[in-house]
Amino acid sequence: MSRPVPSPTPMPRRSRRARRGATALALALAAGATLPPVAGAAPSVGAVLDLPAPPRHLTTTPDGDVWIALGGTNPDLARVHDGVVTGFALAAASFPSGITTGPDGRLWLTQSGGVVRVDPAAPASGTAFAIPGLDDPRRIVTGPDGNLWTASGDRVFRIPPGDPAGRATFTVAGMSATSIAAGGDGHLWITDFAGQRVVRMATDGTFTTTALGESPQDVAAGPDGQVAITGPTSSPHRIWRVTAGGQPDATLVPASDVFGIAYGGDGAYWSARFATASLARLTPSGEVSELTGLPTGSGPRYLVAAGGRLWVGLEQSEQVAEIRDVAPPVPADEPPVVGGDPPPVVDRAAPRVSDTTVLRRRFRAGRVLRPARGGRSGVGTALRLTLGEAATVAVTVEQRRAGRRAGGTCRPPRRTRSGRACSRWVPVQELRRTAAAGRVSIHLDGRRRGRALPAGAYRLRVLAIDAAGNRSPVRTRAIRIVRR
Repeated sequence: MSRPVPSPTPMPRRSRRARRGATALALALAAGATLPPVAGAAPSVGAVLDLPAPPRHLTTTPDGDVWIALGGTNPDLARVHDGVVTGFALAAASFPSGITTGPDGRLWLTQSGGVVRVDPAAPASGTAFAIPGLDDPRRIVTGPDGNLWTASGDRVFRIPPGDPAGRATFTVAGMSATSIAAGGDGHLWITDFAGQRVVRMATDGTFTTTALGESPQDVAAGPDGQVAITGPTSSPHRIWRVTAGGQPDATLVPASDVFGIAYGGDGAYWSARFATASLARLTPSGEVSELTGLPTGSGPRYLVAAGGRLWVGLEQSEQVAEIRDVAPPVPADEPPVVGGDPPPVVDRAAPRVSDTTVLRRRFRAGRVLRPARGGRSGVGTALRLTLGEAATVAVTVEQRRAGRRAGGTCRPPRRTRSGRACSRWVPVQELRRTAAAGRVSIHLDGRRRGRALPAGAYRLRVLAIDAAGNRSPVRTRAIRIVRR
């Protein structure tokens, strides 16, 4: 069997086999499909948000944002912040696949022929680094040695984030890598589709293998050196639990194309079930249950855990879904804790932003701020506001572009030829400045990467983020760049 190549469309052969093989095991799973009793809410589907292109891998940043590599032609990257999706086109990226937040705080994406580094504070830009041999981009992770690691074909790559040119390449003969995870045992774990095995590699490139007997797809690190691996190639499908030196322990799951897998904040593994638009939950001891509620036919593929939540990329419907209350289960009859130190005071107040104005809404692009002269528009402008406390001011510059209405959203004209004409706002630049409480002025020169932005209508999306991570309401201000 050849290794499947992930694509924005489902794999019909698997889906048909999934329907044929699900009947016998579906009843067994349903009998134990209730999630553990908890004091409080049980995991459930929360927000489901539209994306501008099919999602690939996902990651989170310390500020709580979710970042998604996109499988379309443009944009290449999406951010979910406070329930709002923003897409970013990267000149340095082309069909990215894997994404992670590196030890340097930057986003790192894999693509055919190399990796791309993106600063979350300026997501409209990025720097590409060529990696010869990285022909089949997959997941990328931070290893136990503080380096970035990814795998492609029969090669595993160690990439220092401070010096990508100082990379090292390790070869595993006969391997056809599909995913990689950094285990809690200080090793990397790589799934080998063609070899029907998992490879456990030390940071010096030495490795051992464990045979699985079926072709694996994705891998996630769990507790006590354990990893979990999805196997969607034979009916019934299965999820293996493996520890170094031990034999694989398989849990059967009704044939539903178990694919991406992550270890959640509730102490269990969660796997996306592509064919049934649901999730499987597997405890480290092997108990399996099910979570439904995702849109029918949405095709969940990859997912990422973020504290007490999961975020799931829905490939078929081009959406991302939030799974809430993925927290450690607490027995409902456990008595409350009495006494002890009082809880610490937590700052939950959003920073106050007031008196937001723009020096001039029409201006010409230029490095130096100049007033209007001789009937001509001034050069540059300034955003002025008042902060109620010290905070970081984030300003996103968005350009108004034409689109066509489709499925309730305004999409690029090249993606749909029908629907009414509409206007959409596309982010082209993001600026950040940390300032003390009081009056703040931020110079805007209408330039990006040393070049003037095209003449046209733009808007500024402004918010403040304090030291506790609280965010102010977003304020918008319209501007227009005119020709020189």
